[in-house]
Amino acid sequence: MAAGSWLQLLKAAEWGVVSPSGAIQAAVVMDDNTGAVFYHVRSRGATVLEPSPMGITTSVGDFTRGLRFVSRAVEEIRETYGLPVGKRSTYVNHANEMILALRRDQRVVRIEFRAYDDGIAFRYALDGTGPVSISGEASGFQLPAGGEIAFWGQNHPNPYGYESMLGRMDGTRMSIPVLAELKSARHFVFLAQAASYGTYVVPHLERRDRLAHVRFPLDQEGPVQTSLPFRSPWRLAILSPNTPAALVESTLLENLNPPTEPALRDAAWIKPGRASWDFLAGDRDKPRVWIDFAAAMGWEYHLVDAGFARRFDVPAATQYAREKGIRMIGWGYTPDLNTREKAEEILSRYAAMGLSGAKLDFFDHHPFTGNKRTQDFEDTQASLQLRDTLIEVAANHRLVLEFHGCTLPSGERRRYPHVMTAEGVAGMEKRNPRIDNELTIPYVRNIMGPVSFTVIKFDRSLGSHAYQLAQTVVYEAGIQIYAERHDRLLQFAGVEFLKRVPSAWDETRFLEGYPGSLAVFARRKGQDWFVGGMTDQPGTARVPLRFLPKDASYHAHIYRDGPAKTNLVAETKTVTRADRLDLPMLQHGGFAIWLQAPGR
Repeated sequence: MAAGSWLQLLKAAEWGVVSPSGAIQAAVVMDDNTGAVFYHVRSRGATVLEPSPMGITTSVGDFTRGLRFVSRAVEEIRETYGLPVGKRSTYVNHANEMILALRRDQRVVRIEFRAYDDGIAFRYALDGTGPVSISGEASGFQLPAGGEIAFWGQNHPNPYGYESMLGRMDGTRMSIPVLAELKSARHFVFLAQAASYGTYVVPHLERRDRLAHVRFPLDQEGPVQTSLPFRSPWRLAILSPNTPAALVESTLLENLNPPTEPALRDAAWIKPGRASWDFLAGDRDKPRVWIDFAAAMGWEYHLVDAGFARRFDVPAATQYAREKGIRMIGWGYTPDLNTREKAEEILSRYAAMGLSGAKLDFFDHHPFTGNKRTQDFEDTQASLQLRDTLIEVAANHRLVLEFHGCTLPSGERRRYPHVMTAEGVAGMEKRNPRIDNELTIPYVRNIMGPVSFTVIKFDRSLGSHAYQLAQTVVYEAGIQIYAERHDRLLQFAGVEFLKRVPSAWDETRFLEGYPGSLAVFARRKGQDWFVGGMTDQPGTARVPLRFLPKDASYHAHIYRDGPAKTNLVAETKTVTRADRLDLPMLQHGGFAIWLQAPGR
């Protein structure tokens, strides 16, 4: 019997919580016969999650059944905070939270359940002191019966650093996150985990028909070992009616993470930016050439990759870079930093050489044995513990971070804003690219946090030059890394756009799109707006400019497809919010626009 039908038959208690606007209604239900707990969710009048199982199994109690009600408390979460990175500069965390205390024998588990206007989230909390082990969860997401459901993401296992392509999928095991489109309910539902730290794991989902259960990593060695008091990561669903707009604009991942560490609040050394990169481009042994190029572009960083310390005098290069106003980032091999002592030794050396950041790679090696694991080791507790150690040590040495060959971010940049970007994607390094992968990234991978795709490589990308230019707007990363060689970019018809487009934003708007086929986003920095459009099929993008302020004329610097993918047409016109730009796009084409504010 389906969960939606037996809910009416069982003897049950129910406790509800509603989002601040009332758009989303959720409830937790207890079966009085078994003591099992479920939740269900409605959004804008449509059922988006039918009764879905809850519960966690620990060494101090099995909280998946036999539960009894103790108490219920409610409170409003309302806070505003700022970050130097992300799709916004000001974040608003507004939700109604219900805290249910439930007892099994002599132990109490709390379910903390939040209803936001763009989604729901819940986690488990245990009080006390001493060690505790966690062997699994009953948690799941029961998508509603009736109507077609389309899924986007990656089948599991999906070893990061050697990622499979994103796209439509229909597997039994699915890597988190998973995007589902409920055709009948007219909703996109984004299923994920937020606030993933070394006290837990990053799970995957095992699907049986429309029920997706939370499962621990295949490479996890035994139960999670942690201590009391304990709070699990958040299980979450972002709910977007009709279009993916609420997904693209959501900050739910950041809102579910702890506040910024006190030592990192308003830290002047934490700076977003654009970075030149010498790995795919070649010309690797000429740091001064690259530094001069970054300075000419007005960019903030230059990234040097594997073996950099053997190829040139690093302190001399960083000194030259500082004179030019450029910061340098150096690559690091994570297995060499697999203890706090080793991390301290190497990252302190990076800081002493004058580096401002580190790109840390290969999280698929066990930090204690050094053995490479091939399924999902990056998602295990051991790997997350190592990542957390590297974050803390890097902060002590004022190094910004890019993680490579790693698990996905899940909003941790709120707590640690020096974590600028992460791979966890089949990006420009991946040979044999696929357009559907690149057009799914904005709706799946990039929702989780900043994505290190390494944009623009003319001879590798399937997209037109305008499409590649658009990626600098559509893909969000605290440090946007460019893969193409310096001389080719300086000769590129879109070079002036690349000098202007930033890497951190004050506001983000979804304009048009659909996973795997089209993405048209607008992002604001200061008074200027940037718009990027990427498409699979040829067509015409119709871009209304209603997001511009009233009574202001903007200079629209437009870069669009010409007759061939290597042709980039640049034009400028004066526009207002009453205008609409109609832009033809090739197959695998696109466009980029810089809307320059008046007086600039």
